[in-house]
Amino acid sequence: MDLIRNVLALFMGTSIAHVNFLPSFKHSANEEVYMKFVKTTLVLFLIMGALIAQDGTIIPAQRSAISALAQQNGFTQLSLDNYLQFNYNSKLDNLSKENAVLVIQAFQSDNKPRPMVIPAPVATQNTTPTQLPVKATPAPKPKAPLTASILEAGMSKRFYLVDGNIISGTILKITGGVCEIETPDGTLRIPSADILEETAKITKKDDTRYVGPVLKDSMQEIVIRSKYGDVIINKKDIKDMDRFHGGKRVAWAEEKKTFYQGEAVLTDIFMDPTAFPLPPHTFYISGLSLGYGFTERFMLRTKFGSNFSGDLNLQAHWRFYHRPTAAKESAAALGMSVHRNYPMKNLVARYSQFIDMGDGTTLNENTDYGVEYVMEDPEAVGIYAELYFVQSYRRTMESGRGKVGAHFGVRTNSFPMLKDNLLHPDSSSLAWMDEGEFAVPFRVFAGFEYDLSKNMKFLAEVWADNGNKYRSFSESWEDYFGDDSRFVLDGTGGKYSMLDFDFGFLYAVNESFRLGIHFQQPYLVFYWELYEL
Repeated sequence: MDLIRNVLALFMGTSIAHVNFLPSFKHSANEEVYMKFVKTTLVLFLIMGALIAQDGTIIPAQRSAISALAQQNGFTQLSLDNYLQFNYNSKLDNLSKENAVLVIQAFQSDNKPRPMVIPAPVATQNTTPTQLPVKATPAPKPKAPLTASILEAGMSKRFYLVDGNIISGTILKITGGVCEIETPDGTLRIPSADILEETAKITKKDDTRYVGPVLKDSMQEIVIRSKYGDVIINKKDIKDMDRFHGGKRVAWAEEKKTFYQGEAVLTDIFMDPTAFPLPPHTFYISGLSLGYGFTERFMLRTKFGSNFSGDLNLQAHWRFYHRPTAAKESAAALGMSVHRNYPMKNLVARYSQFIDMGDGTTLNENTDYGVEYVMEDPEAVGIYAELYFVQSYRRTMESGRGKVGAHFGVRTNSFPMLKDNLLHPDSSSLAWMDEGEFAVPFRVFAGFEYDLSKNMKFLAEVWADNGNKYRSFSESWEDYFGDDSRFVLDGTGGKYSMLDFDFGFLYAVNESFRLGIHFQQPYLVFYWELYEL
C-alpha cells in the first residue's frame, strides 16, 4: 500500500502525507475491490504522465491535415499507417510534431508519396497478405543560384548579387577572383563568386533569336555572348526579351518598369548640335536637314534646302571622346560644314546688324534698303565654312526613370575672310563694324534636356550670338516658304538680340517620328529616323 502511495505522490507532484484519499478497508473482500481501483487509477496517471512528458507529440491540426492530404493522394488508413511506420517508425497518433511537418511537406511537394498497389496474395502456408511500405520522398531542396561564369573587364551593366543587392557599374579589372566595379557610389570590390549569372533570351523584330550571358547593357544596346560569338543588339530592334538572374526568370514586362531614356535621342537642341551622333546605319530627315550615321563616332549631315538652290553642302560630325558608365555618359565632338556655292547675300542678311549705314542705323534696322542696295554683286556666291565644338553630358535621374542632359558648345565661321569684298565700293557711308562684340562671329550656347516621360522631352537653351536676331513666327514662315531660297532660314529682318534663350517640348510619336514646338525660329520641329537603311 505504501508503494502505491509513493507512485501516486510522484505523478501528482505532492508528498506522501497529502495522498490521503485512499480509503482503509479492514475486510479482505473490500480490500480486493480497493486494489482493482488503485491499479486502474495508476494506469490512468501513467498515461497522463506520458502525454505530459511528450511535448513534441503531433497536435490535432497536424493529424487532420495529414489525414486529409493522404486521402487526397489515394491512401487508406492502413496504407498511411504502413507508410508512416516504415519511414518514421511511428503511426499517425504517435508521430512527433517535427516528423508531422516533414510528412505534410512531402504531401505538398511536386513529388508526392503514393500508395503502392498490392496484388492479391497467393494463398500459401505461413503467408499472410501484407501492405508493402512506401519509401518517403524527401521534399526537394531549393536550387542554389547560378553564379556568373563570364566576367570580363569592361562589362557595363547591372550586377545581381547572391545576397539580394543590385548594383550598376562597369568592371575595371579582376584580380584574384575579386572584381573592381566602378559604380555611381564609388568603386566596389566584389568577389566573383557573389555575382549571379545573368542570361538573356532575345527575339528581334525580324524573329531572329539569341540566347546567352549578358556582357554589356547600355542605353542603346545589349551585348550577349552566344556559343558562336558576341552579338550586339540594338534595343530598338527587340521584340521580346526574357532575362534570367541566377537561373531565375525575370519577365521583360518587369524589365520595362524603368527606362534608360526617352525615345527621342537628341543629336541637336533646336538648331545647335549635341556631341552624340546618330546610331550607326541610321538615316534622319528634319525640316532643315538630313543626315546619316556611319559609325558610332561619325555622321554626315546636309541642308537639303541649300542643295536644291545649287549650294551643295556637307557637315561632318566626329565624336572624338566618349566615356559611358551605367549611370552617366559624357562625350565631346568636333564638327565642320562646307558650302561650295554659298550665296553671299545670305551671309550679309545674317550679319546685317554688322553694317553701319552711316546714319546711325544698321542694315537690319533700316527698312528703306535691302541686301541688294549694300552689296556690290547680290548674286555673288563662294565657299563658306562653319566650325563647332560641343561637350555633352547625360546621367540617369535618381528615380531611375529617364535621363537629364546638358550640352555646351561654341561655333564660328569663315565670315571674316569674306566680308571685305561684299559691300558696294561706291557707297562711302557703308562700313562693317569690326570692334567689340562684332570683332569675330561667334555663338556660345548651353542646352538642357529632361525626360518628362518615355515619349516627352523638355528642352531649353541659352546662348550668346552676335549673328542672332529675333524673328516672329510669320517672318520665319515667310522666309522658309516664301522667298527664292525655300527651306532655308536666311532672311534679313529681325531685331538684333545677342543674348537670348528658348525652350520647348519634343514628343516621340513612335520609335522613329518626333514632333516639337518651341518659341523662337523655326518654332515647329519634326524629325524622322529610319534605322538600318
